[in-house]
Amino acid sequence: MKPFSLNPLDSIHQLYQHWERHFPFLKLRIYSPSHQLIDENATLASLIELSTTELKVTPNMTVRLFVEAFQNAFGLRAAVLRHSGYSWDETENTDLWTLTEQNQKGKEQSQIYRTKES
Repeated sequence: MKPFSLNPLDSIHQLYQHWERHFPFLKLRIYSPSHQLIDENATLASLIELSTTELKVTPNMTVRLFVEAFQNAFGLRAAVLRHSGYSWDETENTDLWTLTEQNQKGKEQSQIYRTKES
């Protein structure tokens, strides 16, 4: 998978869609400094001051590195959730795994639940 960029001029919804195209078994959530989930219709540019820098995301970044880079680039907190059957689990305990590893684990978990349902 190729690296991609998160653009501060996109809406949060667009960022989520772009993220999910690359990592279908991971969910990105973006929070304000007061820990409120940011409305999907907002744009990063409307939430951050003077940052027009895009954040380059590479599949071999660890979750921890991505979250730190997101915080440094935009001043907002990001959380990565991994698909786990019927729910989305926090990745805090596995934040040293790469985004690709997290996505692969989510895919495996989804296949296990589909097999159990059959």
